[in-house]
Formats: sequence, structure tokens, C-alpha cells
Amino acid sequence: MGDPIKGTLCAVMMVVVFSYFLWIFVSPINWLFGIWILEFPPFHVLLIDTIIFVPLIWRLIRKWLEVMTRRKSGPTAGIDTVEPGLAKPEEGDEWGLATRPYKPEKPNLITGPKSDIRESPFGLDDGFFVKIPDIDTGEEIFDTTKLRKRAMIRSRVTTGGWINKRVSSRAMGSLKASDTVTHGRPVRFRIPSHEIGSIHIPSTVMAAITRFGHKPELPIRITREDIRESMFTGKTPLTIILVIDVSLSMKGSMEEVRQFLERIERETRGSKDRTGIIAFKDSGAVEVQAPTTNWNKIYRALGRLKVSGLTPLAEALRKAMETIQRERMRSPDIEPLLIVISDFSPNIPLAQSVGPGHTQFTPVQDLIRTSRLIRKAKIRIAAVNVDPEQSKWPKFLKRPYHDALELATMLRARKEGFSDPIETILAVEEFRKSFGAYIVARTGGGRAHLSRELMKEKSILKTLLRTGQSKSRLREDDLRAVEEYIPS
Repeated sequence: MGDPIKGTLCAVMMVVVFSYFLWIFVSPINWLFGIWILEFPPFHVLLIDTIIFVPLIWRLIRKWLEVMTRRKSGPTAGIDTVEPGLAKPEEGDEWGLATRPYKPEKPNLITGPKSDIRESPFGLDDGFFVKIPDIDTGEEIFDTTKLRKRAMIRSRVTTGGWINKRVSSRAMGSLKASDTVTHGRPVRFRIPSHEIGSIHIPSTVMAAITRFGHKPELPIRITREDIRESMFTGKTPLTIILVIDVSLSMKGSMEEVRQFLERIERETRGSKDRTGIIAFKDSGAVEVQAPTTNWNKIYRALGRLKVSGLTPLAEALRKAMETIQRERMRSPDIEPLLIVISDFSPNIPLAQSVGPGHTQFTPVQDLIRTSRLIRKAKIRIAAVNVDPEQSKWPKFLKRPYHDALELATMLRARKEGFSDPIETILAVEEFRKSFGAYIVARTGGGRAHLSRELMKEKSILKTLLRTGQSKSRLREDDLRAVEEYIPS
């Protein structure tokens, strides 16, 4: 150990001596006494130069040592010294830096790829879910000036004139129904099973006459068994719940969201259809606007929305279910339609999935469970995908969006040996990332749509209602026909 220390001391002494002689010949003190540079000074000037040089070089050496001992890496880290010996590793030194197995650093899970988080990130505990997401914080989505212009209504001024006529009133809804009891155009009759709605008089009289035979007694007595109830067809108002994703991943898709909402307004404003808004980001979902026919309120609610944070998609569907259940308590006859507008990349599970003892992070599994509850509650659901990257599936498989997703899943299920499409999505990594809309649609009993395809339709609501309760059944011929597009 002595040899390395002697070497270090000799090097330091050489630097000090060299610095001292350099200081003697170039010191600015010499100039004060009229001595030129590189000229050896007299004794009294040499003494002054030495008195100033000693404390200066002492402070520099101490500072250098302090800096070297603080270093954590590099060849001079801690000014290590090497002891002479047989170079045998001591206990605990079996794994040197050169032989230690490589372990890649795990990225921060909370900011990692969406839908690919499988472990609960640090800090995601019960306190995270207690916080209500702040809808008013983040980057603005809509131009409030344009929203204010769209919120104009037909109103009468004091001069007696009408201004800003924007609403074409339709005293009906958008859902074509054939089993409404109280209004519409009568098309047939039936024997009432519960409370009697509107009595169908001709069929009631004929039922009474038939009961008496060919020679009825006059006057004809009509009993309760003879009464027939009218069946109507007409347009029934919808209760539309718009579930809007305002997480940070939607930043590039907000123009498509704006266009989609404008089409919904054009088809529902002035009718009896009621529209509500639920926005979700960060830790949960918030009901921004309760169902209403007043689009002025809806536009004021849309003006509050701002993009930021994560994607708790399962919690948003649960919040929508609560809103529909509350509306059904007010009126059991409502016709709900749940429209989920998102890029369908969930990365936050439900609160109960992150409790004590839960080691797995399950945003996709929670989404499946919630979608099945929606199907059980008999709620129409439509998944509207606004992520432009996922439009590759219908182009690739030469099919409409939902059918392309269905076929791709079935083909992969056959290849991987799975029996259930949802099981396939959970098992295959790229499916978990891309098939969120299909998960919601299939497990919820609806269909998945691309927003750009819907914008080409004559009526968005008619398209959603026509396919909302469809039961897709793939045939073996469909699978064989599409296999030619799949690369080997």
C-alpha cells in the first residue's frame, strides 16, 4: 500500500514545485516592484511571492481532494488504491462489474405503454382513487367562443322580432319503436298483460261479439276478457350518455371528437332526446352534465373539458351505469344509449382492484367485467374509436371495422388454440393494446365503430341503433375467405 501513496505524493510535490517556480517568474507582485516577466526577483520580492503562494496552493490541493473523494464513478472515483496480492476475490466479490448479469431498467409503469401495465405502480393506492379528477385542469379541447356561438337559441326580443333561429323543433325522439303503449300510430292490438293503456275499440267489440256466437244478444256486454289494447309505432326519445375520454392520449384525436359531437347535436337538438356527458381521466370519471334536452347547457359543459392524465375507462363505464340507473328510477320507460368516445387504451383499473393483497394491475380485466354488467342491465352501447392508427384493421381485412376486429380475433384464437375471443385478447400482447373498442363492444352487446366511418353515414344515431343489439356470428366460410389476406 506504501508504494501507491509515495507515487501520489511525489506527483503532487512535482506539481507544487513546478507551480511555485512558475509563480515566481509570472507573479503580478513582481510588476509592482518594476520587475519584468521571466526575470528572477530579488530576495524581498521573493519572500512576498512565497507568503502569498503557500496558502493559495494549500487551498487548491484541499479542494481537489474533496472533489475527487465525492465522485461516484470514473477512474478516480474515491481515489481508490490497489493493494498488491494474488488477485483472489474475497467473499462477496464473486460478481464483479464485468461478470454481473445484465438487467434492463424497468421504465416508470405509470408512464409506460398504455394497456401494457401489468403491475400496480408505486404510489397507486386507495388515496389515488379518492381524489376526484379535476376536469378544469389541462389543455383546452374546444374553442369557447365557437361553443358560445353554437349555443344560440331562437328567442323573441322586446321589439317583437325573432332572432337566431337555430332550432328545428321535433316533438319526438330518434328511436323507432313498435311496442310503445301511449303514443304513435296504431298498427295492431293485443290482449293486455298488465295495466290497460289505450283500448282498441273495433277489436274489443269484435271479441265481445265472437264470445256470443252468430246471434249476439243486444245490448252487447263487454267484459274485461274482451278488452284489447292498441299497439303503436313511432319515435321514442332516447337518453344518450356521451362518455368522453379526455386523457392525455386523446390530444391528437380531439378534432374528430369535435366533429362527432357536432353531428350528434345536429341530429338530436330540438327533439325530445336527452343527452348527458361523462368525462374521464386521471383517477376516475365525473358527470359533467346530467341528461337534458338543452344543448346550451351541454355546450357549457363541453367548454369545461380539458385534456390531461391517465385513462380509467372501466370507472367511466361504471359512472355511466350509475347515471342510467338514476334516470330509470325517475322513469322506468327510458331508452338509454351509451356512446363511448375514446382511443380505448385503458391504463387504470377500478379502485377495488388495487386494494391490499392485490398484486396484479388489471385495467383490461376490469373493463371486461364492467362491460358485461352493462350488457346484463340491457343498455345499448356503441364504442366509437377516434384513434386514427386503428383504422388499419378494416383496410387490412377488407371488412367493416367491427367485422374486421371479429375476424382478426377469431383467426388468432384458432392459431393460438384459444376457445374464447376475450381470452385471446387477454393473452396476446398486441391485441390488448389495439382491441379495446372490440372488448367493450363484444362484452357489452354492441358494436365498434370508427368515427370517420360514422361521419360518412346519413344518420349517426340510426347507424348506432341499427347495430347496437346485433349478435355477430361468424361462419366457417368467413374465416376461410379472409385467411387469404393473412401473411404466412
